[in-house]
Amino acid sequence: MSYLPSKAMDTVTKEDGPPVPISASDILSSLHGRQRRTERGISKAEFNAAVEFGVRSRGYDNPKTGEKSWIFTYKAGGIAVVTNDSCTQEITSWALPCWGIDIEKVPVTEDMWKSHNEALKESVHHDLWNSHTVAVIDQSGSMRKTDATNGATRSDLVWLCLAVDYIGKRLKSGEATSRDYFSLIELSSKGEFLINHHPMNWILYNTIIDLLRNRSPAGDGNYLPAIKLAENALLLNKKGNCMLQLLFLTDGAPSDKPPRGFGRGMQGGVHVSPYHEQAIGNSIAFLARRLGSRLSVGAFAVGHDQFRTLQSITRTAQEYNCKVFLMLSTLCVKELSTAFMSMTSLLTATKTASTDVTTNRQRTFRDMIREPRSSVQFYDMGDGNWEFYSSRRVKRAYFDKYANEWVNVNDTFNHPQTVRLAVRNHIFGEGKERAVRRVREINSNGHAIGPALVGKESLYVEDTNDSISFHKTFCKVQQLSQKVADRFNKILLSLPGVKRSSTPLISFLECYVFLLYDKFGSCHGIMVEKMLDPTKYKKWNTNDGYVDGMSPADYHLMKNKKVCMHRPKEHDFTGQDCSFSIDDIPQAFSHFTYIFSKRKFLVCDLQGVLSTKPNEPLFELTDPVIHYSEMTDRRDFGRTDRGQQGIDDFFRSHKCSNLCHMLFRRWIPDPFESEITHYEHVPILEPSPSIGFAAIGEESPTKKLKQAKTVRFML
Repeated sequence: MSYLPSKAMDTVTKEDGPPVPISASDILSSLHGRQRRTERGISKAEFNAAVEFGVRSRGYDNPKTGEKSWIFTYKAGGIAVVTNDSCTQEITSWALPCWGIDIEKVPVTEDMWKSHNEALKESVHHDLWNSHTVAVIDQSGSMRKTDATNGATRSDLVWLCLAVDYIGKRLKSGEATSRDYFSLIELSSKGEFLINHHPMNWILYNTIIDLLRNRSPAGDGNYLPAIKLAENALLLNKKGNCMLQLLFLTDGAPSDKPPRGFGRGMQGGVHVSPYHEQAIGNSIAFLARRLGSRLSVGAFAVGHDQFRTLQSITRTAQEYNCKVFLMLSTLCVKELSTAFMSMTSLLTATKTASTDVTTNRQRTFRDMIREPRSSVQFYDMGDGNWEFYSSRRVKRAYFDKYANEWVNVNDTFNHPQTVRLAVRNHIFGEGKERAVRRVREINSNGHAIGPALVGKESLYVEDTNDSISFHKTFCKVQQLSQKVADRFNKILLSLPGVKRSSTPLISFLECYVFLLYDKFGSCHGIMVEKMLDPTKYKKWNTNDGYVDGMSPADYHLMKNKKVCMHRPKEHDFTGQDCSFSIDDIPQAFSHFTYIFSKRKFLVCDLQGVLSTKPNEPLFELTDPVIHYSEMTDRRDFGRTDRGQQGIDDFFRSHKCSNLCHMLFRRWIPDPFESEITHYEHVPILEPSPSIGFAAIGEESPTKKLKQAKTVRFML
């Protein structure tokens, strides 16, 4: 219930209304009033001082009963108190915004204003936008609670971190410029824009400080009106080169009233209708299916209340390949500050991935519709969302890495009864470079036959003119990765105690290209490979140093860590424990590729499925990345090849397991039972033609060679 003073009403003196009680003891205390004082850390003595020394003004009328109210604003104590019209009963109280927080604005120079006005003029040209962030900030009454760091209100905590950590730090570092835009929507009873596509600059920072000082939470927190405004803001810029971000900062469950017919459940002890999860989920899904990986969604839970809705928002967005970040239950400035840093890194990563390294401009995402990943195992070939190609309109080609050319294959399809190919109109997966859609072979009865397939093509408009050349790089990378994997597997199986029946090997999927011809004879290529189970799909590492299981905070620390890369030495592995876990295998493989290639390249971004078939476990991997270190005579491994920087990032986070050390040692099966003794040969200097060993007082070469032969036992 809102009892904030009306903007149309002037402040009145105490003589204009009913007599003011001498102390709070003259006012009847209500259950609601006591509860609010407890939540917001307001003592009875402070309440008493507000009534006695505060400035009284009219509040809003009670919308249900029409009863008038009075508000006592006590700035010296940083609180406001509301009573009924006769000043005989307590209604509520809260802490004043920004009370006790001293944060200064940034002085704005004439040049700053000039740059700001130019950015506003340029904002009509949407192709110039680098990014657009829409923040939905909860300003319902519960955000008045004073349980944040040092007794600050939850609202103050949000405004403070938004200004300093999300805007100020990015401006200082140069990460944000005037071509990055920001909108802010108040999550309240109705929802409204407080800021609309404002350039990221110090004027925006000062505007957030004004909100910190003056905005006072009140009323309900209705999600749906705010999400609708966010949807309009995010879809305003239809240019695919603008990266998008949606932030939610809230402390509880939705207040939206469900229509009749919906039951009510419980969420954290509060009655909640399934309508909330369904309606909000549908709204987020509408956005996510249009924007996909171009959109990152962050949900920040402020407090310790009900957050099932935020979890549902991020879960739905993730279904459509949006990048998501979820932080639950924080009332600490440091934690929220760290969370904002993690969220900004998502936006930065998206911008970096979409930037063309040649032109240094952000590429344009293709306008494609997504389908949820959870639906890809269900096939309805008659739902109208498939494109069909007869056998006459399809050709299959492999890339021959030795001849460096495409080779057409006589058998177009995998199954002999296939008469046409079905390609899904919607995509269900996205990487940094490619979109993934379903592909099936169809027989004469219209039924899907053969293995489930996926088709991969570029995410970006710039690559559509020459799709065949685009696929060439990925085929080369995958084939080279398999070549190194064959060597790795051979060494892995030779290690003591390693059994093929229980040790997964590394394998990269075989890929080929379907050349699809439309009715007008135009051709485009789609790279095809076996579909992996999307419910078991996993990334073991990425091309920027992330390792499975790493927290966002650890990832941020890793990026600033000193590089330490070396080939494991004998002294690194002094124990007798030769055990290793299955999850050590992909990381050890990436390390192995660097040593195997004599430090020329490293294979990473290992992703796929761990197949646990009896006696033949296998890592079935796809879409690897090769970082090539050489700057001269450089080979082309695509845009995801980050060169030495990518290799450095891998070693910043990599921790050698026992398997890493074992791979680079020499092993013999059992030296006591074998008739063959393996020797390690230590290099020996050859004598100079003019100076013999005897001349310099050394032992004979034959005797020294015998001493250099040693047997290394590894038990």
